Amino acid sequence: MVRIAWWGKEVVVSSLYGDFRTSYHMLNWYSERALQSNPGSILSLEVDPETQRFKRFFICFQASAYGFEVGCRLMLFLDGTHIKDHRVQGVILAASALNGNNELFTVAYSIANSETYDNWVWFLQNLKKALLSYRRIAFLSDMGKGLKEAIPDIFPNDHHDYCFQHIMQNFNDQCAGKYAAPFKKLLRIFLQRIAYAVNEQEYQDAMMAMELNSADAKEWVLRNDVDHWSHAHFPGQRFGELYSNLAESFNNWIHDVRSLPILQMVDKIRVQMMEMAAKRKIDAALWDTPYCHKVQKIIEKNLQ
Repeated sequence: MVRIAWWGKEVVVSSLYGDFRTSYHMLNWYSERALQSNPGSILSLEVDPETQRFKRFFICFQASAYGFEVGCRLMLFLDGTHIKDHRVQGVILAASALNGNNELFTVAYSIANSETYDNWVWFLQNLKKALLSYRRIAFLSDMGKGLKEAIPDIFPNDHHDYCFQHIMQNFNDQCAGKYAAPFKKLLRIFLQRIAYAVNEQEYQDAMMAMELNSADAKEWVLRNDVDHWSHAHFPGQRFGELYSNLAESFNNWIHDVRSLPILQMVDKIRVQMMEMAAKRKIDAALWDTPYCHKVQKIIEKNLQ
């Protein structure tokens, strides 16, 4: 019965979206049409030279690069999420930004066979071609497979910010986990103070408090790239962002498209981007302040 239901689903998906193998063959056609209607975009399709099988596909529309240039903070959230199609092992790699209204803005995305250093290097090389200026960017990630090494290789003059949630998890696993719950909670508080410190004095005070309670914990901090996740020591501009939650928002936003054939998958993401942009344009036309709606609310709250 389960197998019959599975085949039924396969037939429905195939009738709605076409055969998934044919979908791969149409990527060249899709790239040509997209470049005709979106000049200045970067679409790059790569196949294995020996087997002629699909390897990876990168998309950054010119409008997305322009939107990032003029309307977003100079920070890109990088992450990968798995494709849900059981017939192919693959991931969606993406670069997202925060617009002026603190909302998700998709800059570029890619389909690749896996999340590796090589695929991230290729993604970042294409992203670098697509960006419209050489302004310094802060990249925020969860240090996924290959990312920690790929970012400085392709963007040597930019900055890599580590998601604090993953720093905290590593701290629990490698250092604080051996202590009793109350003391572990105290060390976590000190670690948060180190991360949130906005100047050298706050940083030193937090480090001293950590050392007084656990010299091992302080040594762990110093061994684990504190200049990539503490506000006080981060060399770039973090805009108050410590977590890669925006990347997770992108993954949730494309949740339903991850089981589609590849052509429909990449195009459905494009459609969602256009629908989102159109809705935001209508919403923004109703604003009666010179500031973005969410920013205006923050200003009013702070004034009160």
